[in-house]
Amino acid sequence: MGTSGFIVRFVDVVLILLFGFISISSVRATEVELATSTETPAPPPDVEEAVFVAIRPDGTFLVEDEQVEIRGARALLTYLSAELATYGDTPVKVRIRASRTAPMRYLVDAARVCDELGVAKALEVEMAEGGG
Repeated sequence: MGTSGFIVRFVDVVLILLFGFISISSVRATEVELATSTETPAPPPDVEEAVFVAIRPDGTFLVEDEQVEIRGARALLTYLSAELATYGDTPVKVRIRASRTAPMRYLVDAARVCDELGVAKALEVEMAEGGG
């Protein structure tokens, strides 16, 4: 008998012993308790509404999907006050969009209105070509 025959018989004997030990061993249920997390799960993100205000180069503000024109910061303040009242306790952020051709004073006026109302704001200014 060659070496390869001896290895095959050795593997057979080892497998028979392995299955024998498995069949006579008893498996008990363990009483170990797994660890649980002590961290609280992350809260769901807050729902936040956004009101968009676009600024034209002539200083008019566009609201309601750019369908309504508002002239002047006082009129914008009145509009945003009424708009914020409709949302109640829901957090609201005003997103102010201005093109590169709109003078900065109108952007500053809109930001100042948001500050007066105590509402969060995000400023989006289109960069000049080649800028950035």
